[in-house]
Amino acid sequence: MIKDDILRVFSELSSRLFSENDVETIKTPEIRLVDEINEAYQDWIRAQKYFQWVSDPELVDYAIYTEEAARKKYIFLLNKAKSQGISVKEYK
Repeated sequence: MIKDDILRVFSELSSRLFSENDVETIKTPEIRLVDEINEAYQDWIRAQKYFQWVSDPELVDYAIYTEEAARKKYIFLLNKAKSQGISVKEYK
């Protein structure tokens, strides 16, 4: 009985430790930067769509600010990758 309990505990532990769903992929700094660039690009696209959608004059200024900030962040990250010799296309 104790032997069965011990085996069950070890089985549960090993399944938790080695579960494929729980394992995080180790990303290099280059891949993390490319992920950040992709996320910044998506933020910029969302900001552009929001600007096209908004009609309230009070929100237009916010939409312009948000789109400009997202664009600048995207360009900054692209320049950072370029200065480090990282090609964004090679990680997509």
